[in-house]
Amino acid sequence: MGFGSWSEQDTEIIGRCEKDRPGEGFLLLRDEFQDFKLNLSFQIAAGGSSAILFREPRRKWGATGDGRPGYGPVCGYKLAIDYHDAENPTGAICDLQKPKKVAGAEGQWNDLEVICRGSEVRVAIAGQRVNRFDQLKAQPGVIGFKLPATAPDGFVIRFQDIVISPVP
Repeated sequence: MGFGSWSEQDTEIIGRCEKDRPGEGFLLLRDEFQDFKLNLSFQIAAGGSSAILFREPRRKWGATGDGRPGYGPVCGYKLAIDYHDAENPTGAICDLQKPKKVAGAEGQWNDLEVICRGSEVRVAIAGQRVNRFDQLKAQPGVIGFKLPATAPDGFVIRFQDIVISPVP
């Protein structure tokens, strides 16, 4: 939903920003998850940003304002993928907690693990634990991916080897 475009190529999900359709774009899974383990690899082009949404409650989403996934008073959470944002760098639980360090890099494949159980989320990137936050609402919601509202020409974010599994 929203802007930009999402496609599948071989084993990858690819998000692209498009000049003729500026604005944030979202790809949301149909299933809801509360406690889960998410493993994937991502590759982000230079100068852009993205996010992984999780525990995003099902609601009537829109393409602007608080209607967007990850925004508003009843939203879920966003895990930042951004190597240029000092406030919400890669590994941040957006607007809640910065990572203790930034791991991975633009232009290369980076392994990501997110473990969400109860009120806690743990994040590891490139095999390094970068964040642990223990004040989440324990609510079911969808998992999704976000394209930025603006990005450099030709911006692409790629995800592959996506595995979502339950945690006890």
